[in-house]
Amino acid sequence: MPFIVTAVTAIAGAISGVLAAGGIGAALLRIGGTLLLSYAAQALMPKPQTTMQPRTVTIREPVVPRDLVYGRTRKGGVIVFLHSSGSDNKFLDLVIVLATHRVKSIGAIYFEGEVAINAAGTAQGRWAGKVVVEKKLGAANQTAFAGLKAALPDKWTENHRLRGCAAIRLRLTYDQDAFPGGIPNITVDLEGKDDIWDPRTQTAGYSENPALCLADYMANPTWGIGARIGQPDGIDEMSLVEAANICDETVPLAGGGSEPRYACNGVITLSEVPKTIIEGMLSSFAGRCAFSGGSWRIHAGAWRAPDVALTSDHVREGGLTLATRVTMSSNFNGVRGQFVSPENDWQPDDFPAYASDVYLAEDGGEQKWRDISLPFTISASMAQRLAKIELERARRQMTVRLSGKLSAWAATVGDVVTLSYARWGFAAKPFEVHGVSLDLTASGDGALLLPELVLRETSPLVYDWSASEQQIYAAAPRTALPNAYDIPAPGAPQVTEDLYVTRDGGGLKVLARIAWEAAPSGFVAAYQLQGKLSGGADWIDYGRTDGTALEIRDIAPGAWAFRVKAISVLGVSSPWQETQAEILGLTAPPAQLENVTLQTAGGLAILKWTRSADPDVRVGGNIVIRHSKEATATWADSYSMDRVSGGEAIAVVPLKPGTYLVRAEDSGGRAGPETRVSTKGAQVLAFSTLDFLQADPGFVGPKSGLQVTGSTLTLATATANGVTQVSTMEGQYGFAAGLDLGAVKRVRLRSEIGVAALALNDRIDARTALMDTWADFDGSAGAEIDVLFEIRETDDDPAGAPVWGPWGRLDNHEIEARAVEARAHLTTKDASYTPIVSQLRLYADEVA
Repeated sequence: MPFIVTAVTAIAGAISGVLAAGGIGAALLRIGGTLLLSYAAQALMPKPQTTMQPRTVTIREPVVPRDLVYGRTRKGGVIVFLHSSGSDNKFLDLVIVLATHRVKSIGAIYFEGEVAINAAGTAQGRWAGKVVVEKKLGAANQTAFAGLKAALPDKWTENHRLRGCAAIRLRLTYDQDAFPGGIPNITVDLEGKDDIWDPRTQTAGYSENPALCLADYMANPTWGIGARIGQPDGIDEMSLVEAANICDETVPLAGGGSEPRYACNGVITLSEVPKTIIEGMLSSFAGRCAFSGGSWRIHAGAWRAPDVALTSDHVREGGLTLATRVTMSSNFNGVRGQFVSPENDWQPDDFPAYASDVYLAEDGGEQKWRDISLPFTISASMAQRLAKIELERARRQMTVRLSGKLSAWAATVGDVVTLSYARWGFAAKPFEVHGVSLDLTASGDGALLLPELVLRETSPLVYDWSASEQQIYAAAPRTALPNAYDIPAPGAPQVTEDLYVTRDGGGLKVLARIAWEAAPSGFVAAYQLQGKLSGGADWIDYGRTDGTALEIRDIAPGAWAFRVKAISVLGVSSPWQETQAEILGLTAPPAQLENVTLQTAGGLAILKWTRSADPDVRVGGNIVIRHSKEATATWADSYSMDRVSGGEAIAVVPLKPGTYLVRAEDSGGRAGPETRVSTKGAQVLAFSTLDFLQADPGFVGPKSGLQVTGSTLTLATATANGVTQVSTMEGQYGFAAGLDLGAVKRVRLRSEIGVAALALNDRIDARTALMDTWADFDGSAGAEIDVLFEIRETDDDPAGAPVWGPWGRLDNHEIEARAVEARAHLTTKDASYTPIVSQLRLYADEVA
């Protein structure tokens, strides 16, 4: 959805309006697509400065109070221009006024509390390449935003200079991930007013000195009270210099280093009344401000040597009244409160409370707190010093009301005086003058201008501070809730594949199941999955899901890349999480058969297994069973006994001692790993050998396609160009003589075969078949060789003209016959391998 700015209405020459949703953000107000807001000097409703208000808000109202920034802070501003442009309203230009005066610097810019643009003006994170910024510090002679003039010459001209206003111009390029909730809340790091007058150096510039900041505000005739420094009815320069020097004093810190005794860092909103503003700024340096002797006197929180020594000679008769304690409801023995914490994103946070065990004991062990607010203090250690001063001042509870003679006019508000009064035991006891008034009740000849003083007990201990007293501040714990604008990536996709049988007769298909771990965020609403086959140009989108897995049916085999990302409820996407996977599909060999068992009964071996989980075995595949007379054997050292449908889970074969090997073959002829079970071939009935035929070791019987090498029988081979191969893939051997039992008898026939596979070449370059057809790269493991033993029988005398029955396969066989003839077939599926038969025998057994 693009940026949209909607026109509303104009009333009495000031633009006013409402927010309308659309595009990146809510539209404000415009005339001809452009928003111009008036910026008022004063608002109608004042608010107490002592309330800790969040200052990180960008205002979108046509009339707002001005802000003054002293020292360092992070704050929002006022949108005074808003315009969408470009194809489909792709761009949004806005101008935000941060302060109505010149500032020292404009630093990093934050969107929804995250750094979007660093102090150098470079967009970063998900906003990189999507935001352009221009800054103006608020000089009286500053020019208009050059980029905005170039982009919108008919909307922003050289006359739009915003002289005397610190402001930024932003151009946002629409992107759903960068601006999912519309125009973000925008805040900026600022170093504030940089034209603060310092009478000590007779120069103006940036300062965090709270006494100078307060004097700057009070001296301004527009938004202050017009009390100029050193002028009649203005600010007393000597007291200001003294206060400024106190604020600049260096104080050591418990964690190492030092800082000024006091500093002022905060924002003044001119909707506040001057009294509230001045009190808030005084809180930053435990200050006093009073009008006395025709000028304003500013005092910082520090011990000053007494200026005046008062005695009973300065007091009219009966003119001393003493109050030793405050009421219990006003008393406290600990101070706690809030300051503005840069470590906590410039939000109000609790500073370490300051309490006294001595005062707690004085109050009978009852903890009593006073809560204070320090809106212009950004140092936790400084806040603790101010809290200590607040507590120590309050615990000096002795108050004296003194009706003085004319000589008592020497004391003014804010001065420290001593009072000596023997009747009360006061010997140069220090007091601070809290009030001076004219006693209109005095009587006598003529006009009597006699003073009435209010004195409050004080001590150097009020302002004494040791770094060891300081508690180290730790920022308030940050919320553990996930950020809806910063979505972490889900886990890497995990790919498994399976086969399934279609219902429409389409046969076997490949299914890929993609799963991932959920992104660790409570704002995730969905996940999006994409895949790309190796060599593919574009990603294939497989849609969205609110789960953590998706199935892709009928997927093509090959090398795939899969990626997944999380999408929040606001539409913000996480980074992609990608993985590579090989989809084997129908080319994957079957899994090994599980739970293979063997039972024997009546000369039979009953093999059972768990039905294959591979669909291409169950449909069109087979279960192959082989046997070896050895207790340990490989597939290449055995011969076949049976082959059953891949959907079966049982097979019955003749019982023979040795090892049975069972494996699955899929519909494409691909074989899985074999499983072995061994047996001794024991039976309930005992048999003894009646007669036997033995071909080894000479193998003298007729041969076709075979050769005898030493004492073994192999397929005939030939060598060409240094490569040896079998001449034929199958050969036949006939026993030289048959087996004559002398009469028709019932016997059990059993074969005994000793076979292994022989690799004719041990070099890769000697092979001529395609690599995909090789059983192995070296050795004979996995070679597909076989030996098939066959017999035929007759009831006639074999020496005459017998009628023979058909040839049939023999493993174990019970017959009733006079004579038997036998033969064997040797086969291979790879010309580089040959079966090598070392033992070939036929036994006729009868019950013992």
